[in-house]
Amino acid sequence: MKVSQYMSRSVVTIAPQAEFHWAFDLMRSRRIHHLPVVEDDRVVGIVAERDLLLAAANFGSAEVPVREIMHSPAICVSENAQLKQAARLLVVEHIGSLPVLNSRKALVGIITETDIFKVTAGMLRARPAAKKAAKKTPKKAAKKTSSKRAAKKVTGKSAKKAAKKTAK
Repeated sequence: MKVSQYMSRSVVTIAPQAEFHWAFDLMRSRRIHHLPVVEDDRVVGIVAERDLLLAAANFGSAEVPVREIMHSPAICVSENAQLKQAARLLVVEHIGSLPVLNSRKALVGIITETDIFKVTAGMLRARPAAKKAAKKTPKKAAKKTSSKRAAKKVTGKSAKKAAKKTAK
């Protein structure tokens, strides 16, 4: 069983300059507990809900960037790793999630301890594999480029929203 079969592919991320209160609001609204911190399309850290709760207790309403709170470097796992390896990493490192990277070190998913518990309890089945592009032709290459741009726009929008929140 590979990590790629059970990971969540839609990953909510945050920029390191985002204010930590905004990160906490994002987690609550999306009902998640871990946010990979991404800068220039690379995972530079990770922040957990408990980190933000501690930050709130220590910093109160001060505007503190996620960069000051995140764990860095993030402990990540390959999409081709065995699920058992991911489970061991979570236990040994005492963490609740692992950003999942492809061979180019790009973020492609996240796997959490809850995902692994669900697999062992028979409550989570393998997710369908992402569609792979056929041989590159000029038409398909253009589509692939536009989807990369769209992904960058999402990250860019998140960073812009964070910057606006921080500016307020």
